[in-house]
Amino acid sequence: MSTIRLAIVGAGKMGGAVLQGALRAEALTADEIGIYHPDPRRLAELSERYGVVALDDDALHHAERVLLSVKPQSFDSVAPLVAQRNASFVSIMAGVTARTIARRVGSQRVIRAMPNLGASLGASATALAPLPEATAEDVAMARTLFGAVGRVYDVREELFDAFTGLAGSGPAFVAVVAEALADGGVRSGLDRDTSRDLARQVLLATARLLEAKRPSELKDEVASAGGTAIAGVRALERHRLRFALMDAVEQAAERASALSREDG
Repeated sequence: MSTIRLAIVGAGKMGGAVLQGALRAEALTADEIGIYHPDPRRLAELSERYGVVALDDDALHHAERVLLSVKPQSFDSVAPLVAQRNASFVSIMAGVTARTIARRVGSQRVIRAMPNLGASLGASATALAPLPEATAEDVAMARTLFGAVGRVYDVREELFDAFTGLAGSGPAFVAVVAEALADGGVRSGLDRDTSRDLARQVLLATARLLEAKRPSELKDEVASAGGTAIAGVRALERHRLRFALMDAVEQAAERASALSREDG
C-alpha cells in the first residue's frame, strides 16, 4: 500500500469536490488519501464512496498533511484529534484564521484556502494564503490539490472577505442575472424553456469570450452604433445595474467579515 500523503477531515460538498478533483486529475491516488470521520458508520460510507483509506484516531494523529474541510463550529472538537507539531494543514473552513488554526493544532505550517462552488465542476476559483512557516512542499501540495479543481489565486488572508464577496457569492449574483434574462425573454414572447436555455447559453458563451477579451471590449463589440444592444445597455445604466452588482459584492464581503468576527 502507498504511503498516506493526505488525510482529509470532513468530506462535505467542498471537501468531496476537492477529493474527487484530485483523484480525477491523478494528483493523488486513492490509496495515498485517507479520510476521517468520528462516526464509524459515516467513515465507512465515505471511504466506500470515494474509494480511499479509512483512518482511525491514531492514523489521523500521525498524518503528515491534513485537509480540514469541517464546518467552523466543528473545529473545536476536531482540533485535539489532529493536533501535532510536525504536520502541515490546509484549511477550507470559512472564517477561521490561519493563526487561530496554528494555535489550536500546534503547527505553524498552515495554509488557508477558499474554493468556490465551481470546484464541483473543475472550474473553481480558489484563494490560497500560506503562513510564512509553511514549506515550499506544503504550498506545492495545496496548489496541486486546488489546481485539480480550477484556478488558484494568491490572495492575502486579510482579503479573503473580498474574495468571498466576489468569487464565493458571485455565482448567486450571476444566477439572478440569468433568471432575469430568461424572464425578459418570456416577457418578449419566448416560451419559458427556450428562454432559460438561451440565458444559460448566453452566459456560457460570454464566459468563453471573456477569456480572450476585457468586459469593456466585448460590450463595445456587441453594442454597435444605433443597435439593439446599446439600447439595452442604456436601460441597464438607467436602472444602475453596475452599482447594484458592485454593491452586492461589497455587501457580501462585509457579511463575510461579520461572520468571521462572530466565529472568532
